[in-house]
Amino acid sequence: MKKSNLFFCTLLTAMSITNFSCINWSHVAEQEETLSSTSVPILNDLLNTIKEQADSDFFYDVDSRYMSTMTKEEMGHVRSLDDIFPEEQIESIVSYQSVSVTILGDNYETISIESGESEVFNDAQIKLLHTAPYSTNILIRADYVEKNRQTGKLEENYSTPHITIIPEKEAIYESGKEALINYLKKNSKEQTIIVQKYRLQPGKVHFTICRDGTISDVKLVATSGYPSIDKTMTDLITKTPGKWEPAVNAKGEKVDQELVFSFGIVGC
Repeated sequence: MKKSNLFFCTLLTAMSITNFSCINWSHVAEQEETLSSTSVPILNDLLNTIKEQADSDFFYDVDSRYMSTMTKEEMGHVRSLDDIFPEEQIESIVSYQSVSVTILGDNYETISIESGESEVFNDAQIKLLHTAPYSTNILIRADYVEKNRQTGKLEENYSTPHITIIPEKEAIYESGKEALINYLKKNSKEQTIIVQKYRLQPGKVHFTICRDGTISDVKLVATSGYPSIDKTMTDLITKTPGKWEPAVNAKGEKVDQELVFSFGIVGC
């Protein structure tokens, strides 16, 4: 009798273990099936999130070198800082200590400079401003004493407007600037997804839209901090599809215009 009971208990235990094992292995199989069916979409969502974040952190723009611009015709009428500074700023200035006009190169180096001591430009400064060709980048530095509007006290200060001389009608990408930026973004995603924001620098590629609407003189003048990205951006500008409408001067003549593709982070 004892042997029969022992055999029966052993049989029940074995059956219980078997059932437990089956249930658990079945559960594991279900989990694996669930993971396999959801892992791909989750991974894709994660990659898309990373790409969107990279896009938002990576800057793209195509324009003249500086945001402040003057046409060559407008520059031809400049005689003093009153023609450049806003009226509110002029009203607060009591006296000028020095005023310089500098023609800048691609890498912010000085090409030529003329100095004066008055808000009225001297002959050498006027000649420099009036004879500068299209796409010239100019730095004007004025050191002065101004009256503080809140305290009424006199304080030393300075101003450094940066100006690019542009044609009366600038070169235009026929499909529109937004289409151009989208082309640059789309074709550089694989490179920009690897960037670490703290390593990014303000990259710049200069290029010229010629009188016949073609692109020439494409050159990297500032790195983004990633040589592979620099090369990609330079190649993309060189191979830009579509057409450009060339710039036009005050006489209606087509002229060359240099533009700047800025990428990475915003910078000077």
